[in-house]
Amino acid sequence: MRRQITVAIFALTAINGVAATKQPTDNSVKFSGDVRVGYFSNDRDDRNGSHDTTDEFRLRVRAGAGFKLTNTLSAKARFAGRYSTDDRNHPHFELFKAIPAGDGLRRGDSTLDELYLAYQPDANWKIKLGRFQTKFELDGVAKKSLDRANSGNTDITWVDGVHAQYKASNGWKVHAILQHNSDEGSTEVRRGPLNFSEDGSRVSAFFALENKQKWGPVVQRAIDVTYLPDALRVDGTASGRIDDYWALVGRASAKWPLGHSGMKFQLSGELGYAANRQTRQAARTGNSGKAGGTATQISFNFVDIIPKHSVALVLGRVEAGWLLSPDFRNNNTLIETRYVWKMDKKSKLAIRLRQREDLDDINGAQEDRVDTDFYVRYTHKF
Repeated sequence: MRRQITVAIFALTAINGVAATKQPTDNSVKFSGDVRVGYFSNDRDDRNGSHDTTDEFRLRVRAGAGFKLTNTLSAKARFAGRYSTDDRNHPHFELFKAIPAGDGLRRGDSTLDELYLAYQPDANWKIKLGRFQTKFELDGVAKKSLDRANSGNTDITWVDGVHAQYKASNGWKVHAILQHNSDEGSTEVRRGPLNFSEDGSRVSAFFALENKQKWGPVVQRAIDVTYLPDALRVDGTASGRIDDYWALVGRASAKWPLGHSGMKFQLSGELGYAANRQTRQAARTGNSGKAGGTATQISFNFVDIIPKHSVALVLGRVEAGWLLSPDFRNNNTLIETRYVWKMDKKSKLAIRLRQREDLDDINGAQEDRVDTDFYVRYTHKF
């Protein structure tokens, strides 16, 4: 644990140095970064009847530099590290080809989570090539995604590939992402029995159409398509059937003023459907048929109850065959409350209380697994 704290202090010192030099003498280099620190606790009632409680302090640090090479070409590199008072892992830097844990880097790991070239010939087109971050989240106080959002909470994930986007004059954006997957796995959350050992699974695709331009009370509308060829182990085994994994997501959000104090109510919802799924036996939720393939979330957001203070209630239901979300486990229900205080443009305090429970009974389990977790988290951007 001492080594982890030493690395964390070194990373914080480096970021402070970045902040001190953030305004360069010319416009060719721009430094940026953030620090996120918090207390995290989880209370679990497990499927075998046992009970366990864990708590830890976590720290995530990120520091990067963007370079303007020409009027149309730029580049960026960023260091990202994840640390914890949980000393089961030790400080380790590597240019990972795949995330080593289910939610991204392990505690103690660090890497370059951005290393890309960007080409922007005009205000409408932009293309990134290399390692970068993507977020396609449901708008609200507690932003979550059913299919794609890198590096949420204190996690560290990324995309290795190419991202092309076009923005029309009416506010619609078209996104196309081709992502490389190592035979060791993906660089973002992809839940089992998704597997990338097949040669045909090396390149996956994502397409999105999104508009965040206000249209009456509507502030967000979007549709996503994910295609993972040869990635689904239908029977849950390497020797069983292999199939493509297709998924479709739609999301929308609307906002209304409440009274004359500046308070607003925002209602947001997201729905996903996976056409191909593993068997229920592979999901361990039965012995015949396919696992369910729907996923839903809805959030009730009260924004600026008093200026800069907001709260939200999030409800989620994700069936066992939905394998894409970084924020929702498959075969789980979720209920969450979150409070956010936006102190200023660079600082934010968040408090979350969340409960997750098995949706369908697991074969052979005595009871459902129930996780109740809590955090207090502070974020500061440079």
